[in-house]
Amino acid sequence: MGRRAPAARRTRPGTVVGGMLVAWALVIGALTWFLADSQSKSRASLAQRLDARAQLGAEFISLYVGDVLAHERSDALSWLQVPHVSERRFESTTAGLGLGAAVLLDGRGRLLAVVPAKPSLLGHVMTGKYAHLAAAVAGHTAVSDVVPSAARSLPVVALAVPFPAASGRRVFSGAYQIAHTPLGTYVSHMIATPGHRAYLIDGAGRVIAGPPAEPTTAQTLAQADPRLASAERAQISGSYSTAAGQQYFVRVPVSGTGWQVLVTVPESQLYASVDGPTKWLSWLAVAGFGLAGLEIILLVTRLMRSRRSLVELNAELDGLAHFDSLTMLKNRRATEEALEQTLSAARRHHHDVSVLLIDIDHFKCVNDELGHRRGDEALRHFAKVLESTLRTEDVAGRWGGEEFLVILPSTDGDGAVKMAERLRAVVANTPAPMRNEPPRPMTVTVGAAEWRAESMEELVARADEALYAGKSAGRNTVALAKPAVAGEPQLV
Repeated sequence: MGRRAPAARRTRPGTVVGGMLVAWALVIGALTWFLADSQSKSRASLAQRLDARAQLGAEFISLYVGDVLAHERSDALSWLQVPHVSERRFESTTAGLGLGAAVLLDGRGRLLAVVPAKPSLLGHVMTGKYAHLAAAVAGHTAVSDVVPSAARSLPVVALAVPFPAASGRRVFSGAYQIAHTPLGTYVSHMIATPGHRAYLIDGAGRVIAGPPAEPTTAQTLAQADPRLASAERAQISGSYSTAAGQQYFVRVPVSGTGWQVLVTVPESQLYASVDGPTKWLSWLAVAGFGLAGLEIILLVTRLMRSRRSLVELNAELDGLAHFDSLTMLKNRRATEEALEQTLSAARRHHHDVSVLLIDIDHFKCVNDELGHRRGDEALRHFAKVLESTLRTEDVAGRWGGEEFLVILPSTDGDGAVKMAERLRAVVANTPAPMRNEPPRPMTVTVGAAEWRAESMEELVARADEALYAGKSAGRNTVALAKPAVAGEPQLV
């Protein structure tokens, strides 16, 4: 009998299974971590998107308040500088600003005029009762918390501006029930997420404006929404529990005021795209050991979908970046788009269009002598002066560095020169305030060009040539560009 051949070495089944289990456990562990991380990042991205929208809302409110203060100061300078302000003149000025209540004080804080009329208050010093009036009498633009109006003691917020008069400094202060203004409507519709609630509150936690279905008059946030009030006292954003489920909130200060914007949304709505059925399907796919291959493919597909959603969300946030972060004017790209649209409309309807190219004179000296931070303050100051000087339909944008472009629809060359001269004079007479430094005088040189059916680039180039001519002539001047066939730019 021959010898039996030796048996082939067999691998133990337990070893194979164990190796497969270890390998699969590592794969599942890696996929589980990746899925959890992806969903966590998706939630964070959605929360950041809400934060960004609240921040934009606060910036809009700040710009709105600044615009109202500028209009108050402009009308006060136009109508309330006379030695004696009659009741009729004050009522007319107040009505022109769309106000139902306002006060006029002298440099000592004494009441000179009030709407609605209340003669018994005339001559009384108001600064002891109203902190914002005390600040304005001291020379500072001021925005109040919720205070009782002088004549009727209604809860209002007041915007106070000091201005010079023949008899010395005066203060004009207008009272507003924000909830009944377009700003109140904006606050209540600031966020599109279903179930959201938005509040504008003052420094003492009183509600200035809020959801349209709720009373806001003289109401504190603690009365309107106790759980939200408790949560926001502890942190500026985060989650808190209610009977209706978890809520996410964010609190953002409104620059230039003591106010804050508070936005809260149900987390079920905020995170619907990542906490819905796809979340659990993804986890079931990872857990489905028997259909591992198919479920891995489904998982990758879902992850790709989540990544695509993140890209789309980031693209939407990028689309919001149409404004220069320093001056809050349109940035160059948005300004070019606005100019192209204006020229397109002018071609169709045969309207005039002019542009102003503005350069702040000797701006480099501000940066060199006082530092870039002071230079930034000067740019912000000029942007505010520019916006307050232009018409509603005009468009202003930061062109680059210290250069700004203004689009003047329905304006010919003569009109452009008049606007440029007005702006030049206002800038020259409005020194830029500098923190811890004396105010800095500023001047600008302006190149104006009337559109002659040429391209946007050619129009801006002619304005630039006019600007260069104005600089060569000594700055602080306005130069009007003529068509190329008509000769050199004309100094005004």
